[in-house]
Amino acid sequence: MRFTSFHDLLMNIVTSVTVPFRTLSPVNGTDIPLGHWFAVLTQRYYTILHRMKVYDLDRWFVVLVAIAESDGHMSQQELSRELMIDKVSMVRALDLLSAKGYVERINCPDDRRKHHIRLLPKAKPVVKAIKKAYAEVNALVLGPMSETARNKFLKDVQAMLERMPTDGMQPANLKYTKKLPK
Repeated sequence: MRFTSFHDLLMNIVTSVTVPFRTLSPVNGTDIPLGHWFAVLTQRYYTILHRMKVYDLDRWFVVLVAIAESDGHMSQQELSRELMIDKVSMVRALDLLSAKGYVERINCPDDRRKHHIRLLPKAKPVVKAIKKAYAEVNALVLGPMSETARNKFLKDVQAMLERMPTDGMQPANLKYTKKLPK
């Protein structure tokens, strides 16, 4: 089955979601916040990645992969910005990954105030397993989509992210046409 739009793919995924005591159904998609669908998709995505628990990790996979790909040349501030993770969460992620023996903070040679993050040898097989798991889950979720539809989907999601406020998470300047009932 091929999907030609983000909506078709998302509705196919969401219609099979079950929660205790009831099943979600594809009610009028415009009445349900987009954030809800992304939350459901994210929950299901990470549920499939449960096998990573064998490495004593239940999250921060993307941080570990980004550190591996940067080859120790990114600071925690740069990682935070690149991955769109707030600074406090990045510190928590790095603290956890460091405590597990996967990464270490090293002094930046050009700036004593900065720390670059380096992958430790223990993390290399974990990163390999994470990348394999990501590829498998992505293939499962995006598999029915054509390459053109996949690229369009990813560009659409990136465009959505770019339109969302980030600094201080200020509300968007929206004008509502209906008044709320009292």
